[in-house]
Amino acid sequence: MSPPPRPPFSTLPLDKNGPAGNAWGLYGPNDELGALNMLTPAVVQAAAQEIQTGDRVSLDWSLNLPTFPSFNRPPFDWKMEIRRHPDGSKRVVNDDFLNINTQSSSQWDGFRHYGYQQAGLFYGGRSQRDLEGSDVIGTERVVSAGGITTRGIVLDYPRWLERKGREKVNALEANCIQADELRGMLEETGVKTREGDLLLLRTGFTRDYEGLGEEERRKMAGKSPEFLGVESSREVLEWIWESGFAAVAGDAPSFEMSPLVGSHNAPGGIWKGEAWEQEMQGGGLVHQWLLAGWGVMIGEMWDLERLCEKAAQLGRSTCFVSSVPLKVPGGVASPPNAVAIF
Repeated sequence: MSPPPRPPFSTLPLDKNGPAGNAWGLYGPNDELGALNMLTPAVVQAAAQEIQTGDRVSLDWSLNLPTFPSFNRPPFDWKMEIRRHPDGSKRVVNDDFLNINTQSSSQWDGFRHYGYQQAGLFYGGRSQRDLEGSDVIGTERVVSAGGITTRGIVLDYPRWLERKGREKVNALEANCIQADELRGMLEETGVKTREGDLLLLRTGFTRDYEGLGEEERRKMAGKSPEFLGVESSREVLEWIWESGFAAVAGDAPSFEMSPLVGSHNAPGGIWKGEAWEQEMQGGGLVHQWLLAGWGVMIGEMWDLERLCEKAAQLGRSTCFVSSVPLKVPGGVASPPNAVAIF
């Protein structure tokens, strides 16, 4: 049975008693998959037609990058341990141990990560207490449903700016990609979006970060994060919704422009005149609507450099993507374990 199509953006919120922009109830009152309900067998089968050359590209950045994560999150820690026989002698067997904050490298933000800040509610109207007392909307729900396997649409912002003869934008500064630029990039590809697609947006962050020295990386982690991302605007949200994306992913630490809180989303700013203005002043506007409102997972710090190189080489803007997060009961976020296949 196919899920219901997305209604027009203008009909949101669907739950009139809930916060701004929510689509709660679209897939049933107890839904835990959100927009991933759109990944039906027919959608996956159609997406598989993107496999034409068999070229494969990993979309995961190294787990030890960034070297110094922001917000005082601990860096990746790994060690290998030689296994010993009960008598104490060494054997030719090794184990390894990983210690990682799932927000510190390539990741999927799951539905437990970011809620409506003023309402204090997560996807489907769940409270913090609901999350602490169960595994509801954890990442294992996504894995049990088969992960995220769908058609990826590749938008390469740096190359697009270059083709347009426009000035290069520093991905390590607080700049935004506006809705008309997103529309322009998509129009240039000639691709028509379908419900269930995955947006893959390159800003150039991982490239620019890897060009920094260790001390520059350390200084970056100690200051308020500032990165290029999509604009926190109604127009961007409407474009994402109307395009039918089941999930979005980019190479920057936050899919939307960072800092998440600032003059760009202050009262009287771009949200001026909207009845729900005050509801949205907790920062992370795109995070709130996508994760808590629509159940659209957000991928961050994905390695899209080789993907975009391969796409340019093949003259392609679409690919098949398979991503299976960690099956952690009650998981908040996860490395994507993602691969693109052309």
